[in-house]
Amino acid sequence: MEVFTVIKDLIVAGAAITAAIVAVKGLDTWRRQLKGHSEYELSRRILVTLFKYRDAVNDVRHPAMWNYEIPKPSDEVKESMDAGQIRFYGTSKAYQARWEKVQDERTSLYADLLEAEAIWGDDLNNHFKDVFGLQHELFTNIRLYLELINPEVPEHSKEAIRKVDENKRDIMYDNLGEEPDEFKSDLITAIKKIEVYLKPKLNQEKI
Repeated sequence: MEVFTVIKDLIVAGAAITAAIVAVKGLDTWRRQLKGHSEYELSRRILVTLFKYRDAVNDVRHPAMWNYEIPKPSDEVKESMDAGQIRFYGTSKAYQARWEKVQDERTSLYADLLEAEAIWGDDLNNHFKDVFGLQHELFTNIRLYLELINPEVPEHSKEAIRKVDENKRDIMYDNLGEEPDEFKSDLITAIKKIEVYLKPKLNQEKI
């Protein structure tokens, strides 16, 4: 009887150990699935926002500026402005509105990039440096252009801006051709690197 009791105890202990091993393996699988789903969602959000950001940058460079984009000053303000000042007011406000869309998408990216840095380290932020560098270059071009057309800016300042313009590439307007211009090509290349980094992570949900 003692032998049977020992065998019974061993069977029970073995079953408990087996159950524990199965539970641990199940927990590891669940953790991998949870991690995969979390990284999938983060990667998807970043890519979707990145594409919205890309489109906003492209909209800033669109050479046509439509009437609905160009606000007019109030009648009271307009009384103290000449035609050049009124044109500048409308153009500057239109570019400001276009640029706000870029900033909105970049702000959305910022929160997800902080999370990505916590999970993946600096790799993704390093890929975004080229994209944000192009944004800064475009912003600088537009800012200088607005100063050139601003009637309030003195001529000697405009002359200094023109000298700066001689040493930088002309990227303000999209040529809208079948082949992307230099700036758009650079933006496409920079974004492609981010896609290559993130898209494999979209498959992790299936793990």
